[in-house]
Amino acid sequence: MRVAGLLLRGNKVLVQKIKNKNEYAILGGHLKFGETTEEALVREYQEEIGAKIICKRLLWTEENFWKWNGKDAHNISFYYLIDLYEGTIIPNGFTPLKDNCNVVFGWVSIEELKDINIYPQFLKKEVHRLGECPKHFISR
Repeated sequence: MRVAGLLLRGNKVLVQKIKNKNEYAILGGHLKFGETTEEALVREYQEEIGAKIICKRLLWTEENFWKWNGKDAHNISFYYLIDLYEGTIIPNGFTPLKDNCNVVFGWVSIEELKDINIYPQFLKKEVHRLGECPKHFISR
């Protein structure tokens, strides 16, 4: 299980990517045993970028199926709309994560999303229509 948070600032989205690769994702991580999805997301943002966040509401769930090193893989993800506690600052450029220097995080404009390889892929369309009710996706 994975949880991730959609953080928007003006027309930009906070994303992460592996250095020297062109694959992006919304920041988040895997749950520890006994954590709720919201608890895990708060912990992941604190550990990875030192940011204190507020989970506002669940946006999407996703069942994702793919091949990984020649084997079938499957995960379930929860995506929340989040905000920062007042006074929390996120740098403008791409900066390494605290717990993984091979992964960097930074801001991408919503317009740029259509031209990059980002996960979840439905983000490209759904970021423009954040409804009040959560949506469920199945990706293969």
